[in-house]
Parts: sequence; structure tokens; C-alpha cells
Amino acid sequence: MKKLSILIAFLLFGAGIHAQQTTLTEAVDFTVTDCHGQTYNLFEILDRGQAVFIDFFFYSCGQCQQISPYITGSYTLMGCNMHDVFYIEISYIDSDAVCQQWANQYGVEFPTVGRDGGGNEVFDLYGITACPTLVLIMPDRSIPIQGLLDLYPFSAQDVVSAMQRNGLQPHDCTGTLTVNPQTLHIYNDGETYLPGQLTISNKTADDVTVNAFTADPIFAIHCLYEGQDVTEGMTVAAGQTAPVEVYVDVPVKDSFEGKLYVSTSMGNFEVNIIYESTVGLPECNAPLAMFPNPANDCVTLQGENLGEVSIYNTLGQKVDSFFTNESQLVIPTGKFQEGIYFIKTSKGMTQRLVIVHK
Repeated sequence: MKKLSILIAFLLFGAGIHAQQTTLTEAVDFTVTDCHGQTYNLFEILDRGQAVFIDFFFYSCGQCQQISPYITGSYTLMGCNMHDVFYIEISYIDSDAVCQQWANQYGVEFPTVGRDGGGNEVFDLYGITACPTLVLIMPDRSIPIQGLLDLYPFSAQDVVSAMQRNGLQPHDCTGTLTVNPQTLHIYNDGETYLPGQLTISNKTADDVTVNAFTADPIFAIHCLYEGQDVTEGMTVAAGQTAPVEVYVDVPVKDSFEGKLYVSTSMGNFEVNIIYESTVGLPECNAPLAMFPNPANDCVTLQGENLGEVSIYNTLGQKVDSFFTNESQLVIPTGKFQEGIYFIKTSKGMTQRLVIVHK
């Protein structure tokens, strides 16, 4: 509560402005997970040549709300995390759900990290005691922008100008190729391989050739787009987005991690592959029954003392959770998009659920 009181006490302008800066002059490494389940490591981003711009904020901070449009504006002017600067915002107190609400409300397209993803630890590492605090970390680990005073009086152009003074240049967000997500989860339920989806977005004015491959001898990857195997090459037309289904060929009971390399005429990308088998998991004393499957509006689970029940999508992201001491639980599914999900209990039982809205 003391930390929270300090955070709320300081204002954007006035006596508190001197406290709105980091106590560090050289970067300390950290790893965080944003509210959408993506993990980021500071030094990995710096080592690939990008500076990192951090907005330390929290949802109910009035000044954070006021400057958010300027930050998102500068994010667009600096190339949308695809060029010299990588933007990320971090909250000490907000949950993933609150961070998602913030990002939706203020149109934030860059990673938003809350308490659930380690945001409070980064606050402590960097000695942040007031919000908003804005910090720029260069690839050489130096911190030339330590707080708001370095950006005063503050506008989107003020942020861009400060970055230019540090040798960072604006870029257009268009004319680029992106491959997302950076980490892809793939499952096998003992009957079929359940693919992950990789999205290749071509925002350039030219067609882009793509080839996906792995150098790992442990497993083979199949990337299919409209029935075409991307491992043998494909073309993404100018202005088009290609959803690619990614499969892994491995023994059913194996679980491991590997890398998928995506080579394109616009640059190369790496995707972390996490393969998880849902076969051979510990069973409860009583079996877990689930019906109907496929489900439309709701699905019913039956099993002794179900406990905590979590729902995951095919990216491995938890999308909902429930708790009951009863032997039956009815879960409404109407709010979920059609597709494949995994229902897991705290006792280790896993069931695949297909949602189809009629």
C-alpha cells in the first residue's frame, strides 16, 4: 500500500516532477510478459540494435491518461516498433485484464505489461516512485532519457525530437513486413496435431517471397497456407495478410521447444515454437467428462471436486478461469470465438474443446 500511495501522490507537473525519473543511469536486464501473453527480454531487444522506450503508468493515473495520445502518436512517428525504437508500457498495480482494457481504451498497439507479467519488479529495479515516468534505454545500455523533464513540455513531437537528439530516426509504419506472434504454441491430443497460427502481414508495395524452415533435427515443421507448404516457398501479395497454420511432426508424448526461421525478401524472422502433448497427463481419481463437444452456448464438465478450471486458446493464453468444489460445472461459451480451446483442471486433467456457433 505504501508503494501505491507514493504512485498516486505525484503529479505530472509541479513539485513531484523531479521524482518522476529512474534512479539508474545504466540499464538492468528484465523479462516481462504482456497482457496478451507475449514475453519480452530487455537485453534481447537492445542486442538486436533497437532502443527501448518505457512508459511507466497505471490505469487510474489522470496524467498517464492525458499523455497517452502523445505517446501513441510518437510510437507511430517512430515506426511502430519495427525500426530504431521499441515501445513498451509497464504498470505496477494493474492486472492483465485492466491492462487490456487500458490498451483498448487508448488505442495502444505496443506491449502493455501489468502486475501479472512482472511489472512491479521492473518498477523496483528502476526505482520508479511516480507515474507517469518515461525512460529511453539505448542499445549500449545507457539511459539518456530518465524522466519527464527530459521531454518537457511534452507532445508527440517532443518525444520524437528527444529521440532524434540521441541518433534515433523516425520511420513510416507502412512499407514493412511483420511475422506474429513471436512465440507459437502447438498441441497434440493423441488423435490430431492441433496447429498454431502464424500471421505474415505484407504492408509493402511489392509481393514478398517467404520460406519457413527449422534447423532443429528433433522435429519437422509443416507450414500450410491455403494448402500450400510454406517450407517449399510462397508469395504474400502486396498489402495482403497470410494466416499460416503451423504443424509439428513429433512422437505423441513429447513436449519441447524449438525455433522456426522465416526467411523473406524483406528480412529474416525467428519464431519460438513450444510443442505440448496433452496425452499421458495425470488423471484424476474420477474421469473428466465434457459435453456437448463441439459446444455452442455452453459446455458442462463433470468430475469429482473439479477445483480450478482454466481455458486456454491455441496460443497457450489463458482466456478464462473458474473455481468450484462441486462435481459439475457449466461454462458459458457464447462469448468465445469459434475454434479450438483446451480446458485444464488444477488436478492435471486436460480436454480439448471445439466451439462452433450455430
